[in-house]
Amino acid sequence: MNGYFALAAFLVVITTGFHCIAGGKRVVRPMLQSTDLNGTIKAVLYGCWHAFTLLYLGVAVGFLWAATAPGAKELAVVNTALAALLAAFSFGVTLYFRQRLLRLPHWILFTGVAVAGSLGLVAA
Repeated sequence: MNGYFALAAFLVVITTGFHCIAGGKRVVRPMLQSTDLNGTIKAVLYGCWHAFTLLYLGVAVGFLWAATAPGAKELAVVNTALAALLAAFSFGVTLYFRQRLLRLPHWILFTGVAVAGSLGLVAA
């Protein structure tokens, strides 16, 4: 078993939990209650929110699979690259909207996933 890939999977599960619980309370609930957004915009944003939730879960499953199946290294390569892209994207969005870096910490979590994935690839 590749412990680094297992760690990456665990970190993605933590990220997903943070996304669902804290984000649901601080982002989704106020968005859905907003009277400034029309129904179409709310539906698109809500759909994107859940699409990212599914993406996160898929990455976690992929890392867990790679942790237990030595032949799944290519999946770990893709997931590690995806985690690095998500970290960079999240960091960029945080800066673009002039938010405090700890207010939107997904970039930190995905950086950890990318590092764990990279270490797993070296160990594989």
